[in-house]
Amino acid sequence: MRKITIDEGNTSIKLALFDNDILVSKYNNIDLNFIKKILPKCERLILSTVKHKSNFETLFLNKNFILLNKSTPLPIKVLYKSPTTLGNDRIALAVGAVNNMPNSNILVIDVGTCITYDFINAKKEYIGGGISPGVHMRYNALNKYTNQLPLIKLVKKADLVGKDTFSSIHSGVVNGITNEIDGIIGRYIDEYPGTKVILTGGDSKFFDKALKNTIFANPNLLMEGLNKILDYNESYF
Repeated sequence: MRKITIDEGNTSIKLALFDNDILVSKYNNIDLNFIKKILPKCERLILSTVKHKSNFETLFLNKNFILLNKSTPLPIKVLYKSPTTLGNDRIALAVGAVNNMPNSNILVIDVGTCITYDFINAKKEYIGGGISPGVHMRYNALNKYTNQLPLIKLVKKADLVGKDTFSSIHSGVVNGITNEIDGIIGRYIDEYPGTKVILTGGDSKFFDKALKNTIFANPNLLMEGLNKILDYNESYF
């Protein structure tokens, strides 16, 4: 069965095409016209969006379509104290993590617009996590809230000691995030021994090799999670 998963995020729209559980292709920064072209290839579709009203919903009215929301049945239990404020992306990541690593305590770290930390226990219960500013948010903040610091682009590796303004900014942002992630991983492992860590998100490739802790990198985790939610709601169709 051909299925489409769409994630409409804060900065880009991503689409993946699945053949049952096999990820056939993935596309970033898509637009309305692209979706119109690829729609005839699918039998089932799920949309996750950060918007209150997506421009794409009307395209799917005559399709076997699910809009992920707070009432969508899930293969995990959400114990978050304010579930109505929990982002769909974080829910999908949790479902994808449980599918990848069943019967485990899992910490999912998504390095995107924000850096999110999501913890799911071995009972398939979503407990909660944390949110901090993402990479580009930090670069932008340094530029916006000072009079002298320039806006610069992310680099793969930053020296510890910056020798000029540019390298000092890189040192603070890149090394700061690396140490933040390592530190938080360490605290989770201390409190929940045996916790497995999955790193994902558009900017995760800049940090996966720099981390001291053992992590599993999976750039497709969110899409895999959406696909599993779609499968879980098969009876809906």
